[in-house]
Amino acid sequence: MTPTITCLQCGAIVPRNPRVKKKQKYCSGIECQKLRRISWKKKAYAKDKSYRRKHLDTQATWRDQRPVHEYQKQYRASHPEYVKRNRELQRARNKKRQGAQEPMIVNGNSLSLQPSGDVTYALIQVKKLKDCKWELVHGCNAGIIRARDDLAFS
Repeated sequence: MTPTITCLQCGAIVPRNPRVKKKQKYCSGIECQKLRRISWKKKAYAKDKSYRRKHLDTQATWRDQRPVHEYQKQYRASHPEYVKRNRELQRARNKKRQGAQEPMIVNGNSLSLQPSGDVTYALIQVKKLKDCKWELVHGCNAGIIRARDDLAFS
């Protein structure tokens, strides 16, 4: 009786491939192999500094060769229906917001440097993220919390 494995992706029970040196976890299905490669890349990116550096360098080179603004110009030039539709939708959004006090396009939920009423906010450094209830700022170890009226921050 040949040894079998249960595929982690599809759950199929298949005969083990004797050519696979390490313990086999996936069958030979296309989707299963795709997931296996993705999983390996995530692990390598997290653990292997040289792999991560090479990956980031490759991405930077690719971005340098393909400036975003040029791509957008080319796309808009070759897709006039997209430009027309986007322009109409933006005009509708602007018309809808005309009576509102909020800025026309800028996110109104962003942190403002101007005081807003009698509410005080503090930007603090977070050492342990476990059981935190505040919003993280751009994935950094910092949070915005709303201060009580009786607290003063210096």
